[in-house]
Amino acid sequence: MDFKLVFIDDNLSMKEPLIQHIRIHFDIEDYNVFQDPEEGLEYVLNNLNKRMIVFIDRNFDGYSKQGLNLLKEIRNQTSLLYIVMMSANPLSDISVSSQDLIEMMNSENFFYFDRSNGSFEDVDIIINSIKKQWSVKFDCVLEDWLLRHPEDNKKEAFTETDSGKKYTWEDILIELRQQTAIGKSFEKKLNQYYIHLLNRSKK
Repeated sequence: MDFKLVFIDDNLSMKEPLIQHIRIHFDIEDYNVFQDPEEGLEYVLNNLNKRMIVFIDRNFDGYSKQGLNLLKEIRNQTSLLYIVMMSANPLSDISVSSQDLIEMMNSENFFYFDRSNGSFEDVDIIINSIKKQWSVKFDCVLEDWLLRHPEDNKKEAFTETDSGKKYTWEDILIELRQQTAIGKSFEKKLNQYYIHLLNRSKK
């Protein structure tokens, strides 16, 4: 199960033991490290159609944008992307407002990794949990299907009623990942369709 790995942290480099452990343990070839939060955010938002895990530092020294700001901006675009918030300081030493804490806890597909006390095993558990959830996510199931059946990528999957615009399965995957109106509508209709088929099959 291939996926992109992105770290946005002003104190990390490509040679960081944590990053190299994840890269080797999960056999990841596509990984990026951004020390500038703006550059990291731009990269993530430009790659929302990819299967990806993003590790974000909670605090960026000397930058106006902090980890929670990045989380909010990503969530304004999609709730599907898995985000792991990190901190090099013990959780007990972090001053977080109640509102910020609530927003992080209420964010979908969100994990927290305490770099000061956490181990490689802890981060492995987080990533394996994400991979397990991917196995039943519709966008990931569709992506796996298209990888196994590349001949289906360009086949027509959906026609928009109002505009008459046609979408291939490849297009639909992008719409799903970017959580556009088309992507959300398609997933809802497909779920309704299969519920209808299941109910009819039991008559």
